[in-house]
Amino acid sequence: MDLKDMILVTENDRGTETNMLMTLDDYKSFIAVDDMSELAENLLQLGRTLGEADNFTEYYRAANVTVSARFCLDDIQLGHFLQGFYNDSKEFRFDKEASSYECVAKLKEIGMTDKGWVDDFNLHYEMENRSFERGQTFHNFNDHDYMVLEALSPRNLVVMDMKSGSLTIALGATEYKRYPKDEKPTKDNTTIGVSWEHGIYLGSTLSTTNFKAYKREYGTPEKIEDIYDYRAKLKQKFYFYQDMSKDDDVPKKLQNDFLYQMYEDFGTIEEDCFYDRLEDGKYDEGFKERQVKEEKSR
Repeated sequence: MDLKDMILVTENDRGTETNMLMTLDDYKSFIAVDDMSELAENLLQLGRTLGEADNFTEYYRAANVTVSARFCLDDIQLGHFLQGFYNDSKEFRFDKEASSYECVAKLKEIGMTDKGWVDDFNLHYEMENRSFERGQTFHNFNDHDYMVLEALSPRNLVVMDMKSGSLTIALGATEYKRYPKDEKPTKDNTTIGVSWEHGIYLGSTLSTTNFKAYKREYGTPEKIEDIYDYRAKLKQKFYFYQDMSKDDDVPKKLQNDFLYQMYEDFGTIEEDCFYDRLEDGKYDEGFKERQVKEEKSR
């Protein structure tokens, strides 16, 4: 069973809320709508929840009984549902007996309890050989999505929380496959995520983050052979700032911070002006400084 085929169902009977997980066939039996046009309208509204964030459809089964339902978006939403995130009252219960067998089996398959928490004791973590690059996004096992702003070294990253915009140095970042112990990994029972050994919280102001200092502390030197390599790196950096400043998934404040940082580094936010300066050697002083430092360190 795919998680996206699972229906999250809440029955509110005179203020008493019961959560259930159902297949589509069991859901149709549960709401017991005899009128075919009414059933079709209900299923149409349910179908519109596919891919939506937190939208639920409602069906009034009786005068004091309301059924709310939606298709499951992902394991994060499933966990939130079981934890009561979408309930009006803290006094709710999960009815395992009324839930579909396939859905309960799916919980076990992904290592999630009926309280919505992942049981690490019953899960196996398998390390993946992944390299991280600036601009990549990944999911961690704490229900957050991150973007790599800077790869200080192969496993030390500066990352941005895609929802809050907060910045963190992720030390020892590693990607893992997670699946139930004593089972072979499959597409359905495997979750892929990144975790790190230690994190340093940097706040959410890009312009006050001293990337150079963190690069010295936690990074490995970039291999730049000549002035053309150096200029290529500057192009990558300029376009990264430009892309981030226009990315709707990046918080507006961070978009503005990227523009500010672009101007600080290059003296312009205009692409044509940047290229003119690059070709005229206006930024080459940085390469000369690198050469001097490398000579001194030998």
